[in-house]
Amino acid sequence: MKTNIATLISVYSGDDPSAFNVAIESILDQQFMGDIQSRLYLAVDGPVPNEIDLVIQKFRTKIYLVLRIEINGGLAAALNALIRKLSDEDFIFRMDADDRSHSNRYQSQLNYFKLHPDIDILGTDIIEVDTVNNTQRRVSFCSGPTDALTNLCRGVPVAHPTVCFRRKVFHKIDGYPISGTNEDIALWFQCARKGLKFDNVHEALLDFTVGPNFWRRRSLKKAFNELRCYVIGIWSINGITWRYVYPLMRFVMRISPLWLSKLLYASPLRRRSAR
Repeated sequence: MKTNIATLISVYSGDDPSAFNVAIESILDQQFMGDIQSRLYLAVDGPVPNEIDLVIQKFRTKIYLVLRIEINGGLAAALNALIRKLSDEDFIFRMDADDRSHSNRYQSQLNYFKLHPDIDILGTDIIEVDTVNNTQRRVSFCSGPTDALTNLCRGVPVAHPTVCFRRKVFHKIDGYPISGTNEDIALWFQCARKGLKFDNVHEALLDFTVGPNFWRRRSLKKAFNELRCYVIGIWSINGITWRYVYPLMRFVMRISPLWLSKLLYASPLRRRSAR
């Protein structure tokens, strides 16, 4: 029986063309068992430099849909635009334009879904690749739906670029909430409120880039937006609770001097650090 899958990826002017090229190649090089129809949906979020356009043209015949958005509106809006263009796919994968999926990532997640029909949203472990310090470390996320819900106040249950959704997820929610720069956090709380279940394949199946831009994007405004997402999300699920201490601690880390923020980010104190 044929299984149709989609990959949603968005690129914008700030992305690195060479990393974008690697990301696309890693999607197209996935190794499948059985009858899998894989479709790549690409959003071009606003004007992009010629170097990025050249990558798009290189792979144009292998991309199912290229959606050009005239004005950059952010990742959540771009992904929502792609979701509205989906066809008859059974599973929806996510990728970022500067990461690399391992060749067995998609099949590993499809296998896991087959064995766990109760799971709706599935991620994987990641390898954080620090391109500045030339270091790597493995990071894991939640282990099962109960762990995900219990620890949602502490951090995300899945790494956004590794996620695969069952199609029914987008029958229960309208798409990504438009909430500043923290679309994934707001989405996970929304999914939890709808009773959708999270889990992870505990294999490192994606290389996640931590480059200079990763730290430049961590502005005070982003820190406030993140805090707001967590407070609203925790309130919607738990009401009055001690759990607000976790996003407050995270906020303090975000507004700390850059050297301290980097130290705390890489420390064992961070949720789901390497194991």
